[in-house]
Amino acid sequence: MRRRATLAVVGALALFLGACPDAAPRAQDPYWGKQACAHCAMLVSEKPPAAQALLESGQRKYFDDVGCLVAWEARESPKVKAHWVRAPTGDGWVDATTARFSAGNTTPMDFGFLPAAQGVTLDEVRAAVAERLRSRQ
Repeated sequence: MRRRATLAVVGALALFLGACPDAAPRAQDPYWGKQACAHCAMLVSEKPPAAQALLESGQRKYFDDVGCLVAWEARESPKVKAHWVRAPTGDGWVDATTARFSAGNTTPMDFGFLPAAQGVTLDEVRAAVAERLRSRQ
């Protein structure tokens, strides 16, 4: 009887722990060359300027340019759980909110920002993109 109760508790605990969502969401690669950018609809094919957002709904949005991520957020005001950009080393993804960016690069939509070891913050990228979009109007 005691063994059955212990097994029941262990089983319930395993179900409970297995049902808990992963505490830290992770980036996922898009279907390179097949996934459309959520902002401009170009295909996300180049890794260095790519970005992504995970919405609170669980939906992912992919972008071919860091500037597209920023412009899309400004236009849509989504509830974003996490965002990522490619690591400056080109291997994997890093949190966009703590990343640094260099300006003046060639990027798909010519916003010019790429993740870098040193440079401006995401908030500074947001300000530059907002200024660029205002000047186009």
